[in-house]
Amino acid sequence: MRAAAILVLLSAPAAGAMIPAAVPADVSTGPVIANVIVQRDNVFDPNVAGEDNWLFQTANKIHFVTREKVVRDELLFAPGEHWDALRVIESERNLRAGYPFRRAEITPVPRPDGRVDALVRTQDAWSTNPQIGLGTSGGQSSASFGIEENNVLGYGKSVRYSHSSGQTTSGYQSSNSFGYGDPRFLGTRLALNTAYSKSTISDTESVGLTRPFYALDTPRAMTASWSNNNSIGTEVRDGSDYSNYTLRDRVVNAEYGLRLNDDRWFVQRVEAGWYANRSIYGTTTQSPGTVPGTQPGNVNLSGPTIGYTWTQPRYVKETYIDRMERVEDYNLGNELRARTGYMAKNAGADQDRWIFNAADQQGFGLGEGRFALAGAQFSGRLYNNKLENGLATANVNFFWKNYIFERTRTLVAHFEAAQGHKLDLNNQIILGGSTGLRGYKNDAFVGGRSMLMNLEDRFFFDGEYFHLARFGGAVFFESGAVVPEGSGFSPARFRSDIGAGIRAASTRSTSGGIVRFDIAYALNQGPGGSRWVVSLRGGQAFNFFNSASGGVTTSPGPGL
Repeated sequence: MRAAAILVLLSAPAAGAMIPAAVPADVSTGPVIANVIVQRDNVFDPNVAGEDNWLFQTANKIHFVTREKVVRDELLFAPGEHWDALRVIESERNLRAGYPFRRAEITPVPRPDGRVDALVRTQDAWSTNPQIGLGTSGGQSSASFGIEENNVLGYGKSVRYSHSSGQTTSGYQSSNSFGYGDPRFLGTRLALNTAYSKSTISDTESVGLTRPFYALDTPRAMTASWSNNNSIGTEVRDGSDYSNYTLRDRVVNAEYGLRLNDDRWFVQRVEAGWYANRSIYGTTTQSPGTVPGTQPGNVNLSGPTIGYTWTQPRYVKETYIDRMERVEDYNLGNELRARTGYMAKNAGADQDRWIFNAADQQGFGLGEGRFALAGAQFSGRLYNNKLENGLATANVNFFWKNYIFERTRTLVAHFEAAQGHKLDLNNQIILGGSTGLRGYKNDAFVGGRSMLMNLEDRFFFDGEYFHLARFGGAVFFESGAVVPEGSGFSPARFRSDIGAGIRAASTRSTSGGIVRFDIAYALNQGPGGSRWVVSLRGGQAFNFFNSASGGVTTSPGPGL
């Protein structure tokens, strides 16, 4: 806790850190939109000093700028309508979520006649990305290469190939994967996603077709997906592979959704569908083999489902939270999602069961540059009125943007807890180097209950380097524990670490995600040798929701 106190003492008053206000409710007095003007900027701007050289301009010439029709198709407003801030921010969110833009902004431009022009300005990211990476985390290293194109001919479609290899808890593995995505399949609102992957221990195929609720007032949506996976599953103990088993897993999911009401500030939807999941487990001779008593039991689920969601939209746009520079969208309103279904023998299931999954998320504005996100989830199956594969989780995250030495910083505090009940043998709650405890081996601590705390001070250097990257750093303290389902927590069970690292993010790449280099020191003894652990990975070290239980297979939630 001493490290937590240091973080608080170092914090400076917020000065200019901004969190946009919630969208106003009344749009009846908004000005009328006269024209919608779309301005599409290339990856590099020749009017900016340093971006007008031959290299960047050559890159612009070989890059297909996202086509104007693609941008206009995502806009939820038109000339003649009143300016509606909620529809505007929804349009921005659709552009940022579905297409490879560095920036997507919509602003009103006043006219002399009292109306406004809606200026839609987008800037493309570099969409043809070679995938070359080296990484290490929790004592395991990996390497990868491949290529990804996220904006084929400017139409927003994506293709990708990657090869990866490296050490895991189960030993050396290599894999090849392919994928294709089309957010506007055949010019419709249907989004198509396909993927195929083959590795030394698995092969996976999947295809999905979805017409989403692309706006709060969308009246209907649908989804259908299929996946098939043949793999070697692993039970880990003390950071090592303890037992292996084979898995043949097939999932089919279909849902159709309707909006129930016309209240834009309390959107309610209902979904009906069908869910089927057939999982067959077997023994294997792959080292260390299948230890008696560790092979999971087969599960065959099939039956109708019904779901319900509500959304209270209080969207805000932020930067320098999980990424650098890029706008991140958060909802500070309440979101409830629930789904249940009856898996009956007469419908093809192996037993009569109920499945359920309910989750609630709430945001809180805590002042300028400060907000919190909290969530809770409960899922499982009911068989003979008894709960099986039950999992309850709770997460709280605090974000405080301020300045230190006139540089932007974000203090992040993350707390989570997970409780399993008669979890399937293939499900484990895990803490380690890749799940929130950077000072220990991957998969170091395994059980049925967990608690985790991460405190991180993220600071960012000014300016864009070489017009290609931004840099920053972090210092952190984290502590957590995993215990068996029936055991309690005690101070002796907690493992803690401290550390520091540097951060980098490509400002022109599609995702704008970070690469982190961390050095952590374990304050307590754990599996492995040295207490010093070096990590070089993409993405943050912990999730805002469910780091330790992220690998647990739960009953499905609403898919729309």
